[in-house]
Amino acid sequence: MKKALIIVQNKNNIAKKFGEAIAEFLGYRGLSYELIPIDSFEPKYLNGADYLLLSGWKNESLFSVKHPDSEWETFVQKLPALNGIKTALFAANKFFSGGMLKSMKKYLSKKTENLDFTFKSNDGFLTVSDKLTLNEFIK
Repeated sequence: MKKALIIVQNKNNIAKKFGEAIAEFLGYRGLSYELIPIDSFEPKYLNGADYLLLSGWKNESLFSVKHPDSEWETFVQKLPALNGIKTALFAANKFFSGGMLKSMKKYLSKKTENLDFTFKSNDGFLTVSDKLTLNEFIK
């Protein structure tokens, strides 16, 4: 059985809800999964993982709206190389999610070359398009 890790930086309820929706969908598709808060993550959780879905959070400053916060940056710096683990990013913010995902992707590019999927939500729910993309991601 394939295994997915969903790492949520749940500084808002929408991000947590979106992570839970992703986990539920992956479970429905027959994957085992673990939904882990970013501050509880340990590298050992990556053992046996086929997929990693990682959320993030933007800084509160209006001058750095596309910039993930320091907790997320520190997490990525400590993250080992993700060789063989297909990785996706997701964000659940009402504003500036697209720019933030690009910035997150830049930070993670040093850890993996397999980062082609991103998801964003304004309300924490998966759209039909999200579900189709997740199906593509887990192929």
